[in-house]
Amino acid sequence: MLKNRYLSMATLLLISTHLNANENMILDDIVITATQNPELNSHETPVLSDVISAESMNEKSISSLHELFEQTPGVDAKTAGPGSVMPMIRGLSDEQVLVLVDGVRLSDERPGGNHILSINPKQIERVEIVKGSGSVLYGAGAIGGVVNFITKKAKKSQSETLEISGEVGAGYESNQNAKDANLHLEAASKDLSFYLGADKRKTDNIQSPDEEIKFSDYDGETYWGGVAYTKENWSAEINGWQTEADIGITAPRTFKSDYYKDEKQSMLNSKVTYKGDGNFLEQFDLQLGWQEHNRHRIREPKEGSLVDINVDKESKTARAQFVLKPNDAHRITTGVDTFDESLSSTRVMKNLPPAAKFNGVPVMAPSTRTGVGVFVQDETEIGENIKITTGLRYDTTESKTEGSAAPYFITNQRAVTNDDISGSLGVVYKLDEMSNLYANIGRAFRSPTLIERYFFGPHDGPGQDKGNPDLKAETSLNSDIGLRLGSEKYQASLGFFYNRVDNMIRKILTNPNVTPAQYIYEYQNIHDARLYGMEFDGAYYFNDSLSAFASLNLADGENTTDNRPLNGIAPLRTRYGLEYYGMLEAYESVLGLSAETVLKKEESELGIAEKSTPSYTTFDLYASFIQEEGVNVSLRIDNLFDRTTYDFLSYGYQALDYASMGRNVKVMMDYKF
Repeated sequence: MLKNRYLSMATLLLISTHLNANENMILDDIVITATQNPELNSHETPVLSDVISAESMNEKSISSLHELFEQTPGVDAKTAGPGSVMPMIRGLSDEQVLVLVDGVRLSDERPGGNHILSINPKQIERVEIVKGSGSVLYGAGAIGGVVNFITKKAKKSQSETLEISGEVGAGYESNQNAKDANLHLEAASKDLSFYLGADKRKTDNIQSPDEEIKFSDYDGETYWGGVAYTKENWSAEINGWQTEADIGITAPRTFKSDYYKDEKQSMLNSKVTYKGDGNFLEQFDLQLGWQEHNRHRIREPKEGSLVDINVDKESKTARAQFVLKPNDAHRITTGVDTFDESLSSTRVMKNLPPAAKFNGVPVMAPSTRTGVGVFVQDETEIGENIKITTGLRYDTTESKTEGSAAPYFITNQRAVTNDDISGSLGVVYKLDEMSNLYANIGRAFRSPTLIERYFFGPHDGPGQDKGNPDLKAETSLNSDIGLRLGSEKYQASLGFFYNRVDNMIRKILTNPNVTPAQYIYEYQNIHDARLYGMEFDGAYYFNDSLSAFASLNLADGENTTDNRPLNGIAPLRTRYGLEYYGMLEAYESVLGLSAETVLKKEESELGIAEKSTPSYTTFDLYASFIQEEGVNVSLRIDNLFDRTTYDFLSYGYQALDYASMGRNVKVMMDYKF
């Protein structure tokens, strides 16, 4: 039982233990993002991938995406405050990591630096993270990897009568005086199922061991719901969610305020699926998506001064996909996808000369971006031990802006088209039922976003971000090789990667000798770059109750044009600990002690204008008591000894010298019925 708890090693084993106690309830096929093949788990794919379930998140009292990313091997979190978190995979982040929600791409137009993903952990059923290029199946943007959030939905039922289940929960965190309340209800009969849920979260500012971190509070709510209908081989579903929140933005200590006011993101997606009966056509999916993101930023550097910016973004997506089985040895996935997004903005500035000349001038002219891609992937089995996955994709993306004359905009009206071919080749050699060797090489392509081309407005801190209409598209060639081992006593994976990125896009500080309020960060192609490193994840089982676990992330990178280290590469980080699993009456009980050690980056390893952080080790303690129905309790103490630490990837540290969160005691309870 204990061995099944390590999702990155045996995804399906764990998910299969999390069925509803009602025997009429059934789950859909678990389709792993890396291959979209329900017959494979994450242990059998030609690229490294991890799956984190809601059950695992509850056991460890994970209440934020920051915590989720940092506890996943090979993944880091880049932050500009608790509400602005982006995943970093193998040294690549922001727009270089493709984020999906239920397989629908989340708009990567995020002005002003790192920005909220708008996904509430309480609405998550599981998170699938693919490390390395994922462009063949998912399109331009997946240079560093793919993060797919699978949201909670109603389980299907075999019963002719309507069956209702759900959970209601609450949580508290001491550091921010954080309070959380949530509800999820679902109902299902043989053909029809529907669900709805809500979460309300409110926090004060973060407390480091040294001081209060200004403008790090959060006050928001999320609502979600959907309906699904199944008839014989056909099924249809509609899902939606909306988040609205006031989100603090870590800013200079002298600022009066800096926050997102009534930040709102809405998303709807619908899907029609046909499943064949052992015919040539195994499955057909048609998926449509719509999302709107209303960003309202209010910045008050001092009393009487104001920057008030609205950015409205709308995105529409469509995807048609066919899965074909010409014979037992081949499984072909092919299709077409498209997206269309538009941006508009307003800006008000008061008492901020000379920048006040931009009062009434949008941060970017009305702009649109449209993309179309066609793809094919073939999974081939050679004997019982070898599986080869090949893929090919073509993408074309057009960006348009209405523009205007300088200095108010950075370009006149123009249109730019980028197109390219991506491909991949992966091999898995099965050593035994629990062990295999894998290798993968993949080429990826990413067209610059509208923000990277045309935006000119506030940065996370006091400076400004400036787009570059002459940016070239990024391309990459990523290779992986590794080994996965498993037995009754242990499970482990060890992988190495090398990624060559041409025309890499980075934000570069163009005027470092002026005051921070005058900083201009321009998006630039830094020519060519290389990133490389290794990842280890493992567990050893002393017996059926006690285990030890460890993971290690090591990534490095250089700009090969000037041989300087790349900015934003996380230092070496390792996580290790002990976990005890047992039964207490009807409760599955988990008790864990984990430690995280982060090493200092030497001066020669730092990028331009980066600051190193001291090495440190922190300890976390967690416990959970969970049953299928009834009251569940999870407890956690982060930074047990209240150490002062600094997050290398945090804007709050790099720009403002803020320390990270001090000791935090969490209590989470829910009632399942």
